[in-house]
Amino acid sequence: MDISLVLLRTALALYALGFINSFIPLLARLKTGRITPYLSLTGWVAHTAALWTLGVGLERCPLGTVPEILSVLSWSVILVYLAVFWRYRLDVLHVVILPLVLVVQFVSGLLPEDVIPVAAPLRPSLLRFHLTVIIFAVAALFITFAASLAYVLLDRALKAKRPQRLVPKLPSLEQCDTVGRVSLLWAFPLLTLGIITGAIVSASINRTFWTWQAKETLAVMAWVILAVVLILRLGWGWRGRNAALLTIVAFFAVLLRMMGVY
Repeated sequence: MDISLVLLRTALALYALGFINSFIPLLARLKTGRITPYLSLTGWVAHTAALWTLGVGLERCPLGTVPEILSVLSWSVILVYLAVFWRYRLDVLHVVILPLVLVVQFVSGLLPEDVIPVAAPLRPSLLRFHLTVIIFAVAALFITFAASLAYVLLDRALKAKRPQRLVPKLPSLEQCDTVGRVSLLWAFPLLTLGIITGAIVSASINRTFWTWQAKETLAVMAWVILAVVLILRLGWGWRGRNAALLTIVAFFAVLLRMMGVY
C-alpha cells in the first residue's frame, strides 16, 4: 500500500477527530476541546510526512498538479491556524478551520478515489448513514430557520411599534436568537458530516468525490453561509437580524437541495 496514502488517511482522521472534539464541548456549553489543537498538530505532522513521501516517490516537489497544490494549501492552512491559535487562543478557529479543510479536500477532487475505500456490500449502509445524518442536519436547520424567521418578524414589528399584530405569546428577541444559535451548533457539524459522507459515497460509485452537479453545489453553498454565520457568532459575538437573514438564505439553499431542485 502507498505509504503517502496511509499518512493522508491518518491526517484526515486526526483532523476529523479534532473537529468532533471541538464541537462536543461547545454543544454542552463548555470550553472547546483542549486536545483539539494537539490532534490537529499530529494530523499536520502526518500530512507533512504524506507530502514528503509523495515528493520522494515522484522525485520532485509535490506542487506539479492542482490537487498537489491544494494539498499543500490545506497543509499551510492548518499550520497558520495552529500558529494563530497558540498566539491568541481563539477557540472559534477549531470549529471553522478543521471542517473547512476536510470539506475542501473532499469536494475539490483533491483526494484519490481510494483514500477511503468502501466495499460494494458496505455502500448501502454508508448511504443510509449519510441520509440519516443529512435528515437530522436539516431537522436542526428547520429549527434554526423558524427561530431566525421569528426574530426577523418580531424585530420588524417592534421597530414599527406594532408587536400586537403578531401571534400572541411570541418569544422575545433574545429567546429567538438563543434557539437559532443552539440549533445552528447542531446543524453545522451534522451538515459537515453529511457532505463528507456524501463525497465518500460518490467516490465509491462514480469514482470521483464530487460531480459538481447543481444540487451538490447548493449543499456546499449553504454550508459556506452557515460557516460564515458560525464564525461571526462565535468569534465576534454577532447576533440579531443580519445573522437571522443569512441563516434563512442558507436554509432555502438546503431546502432546494433536499427537494431536488436543480
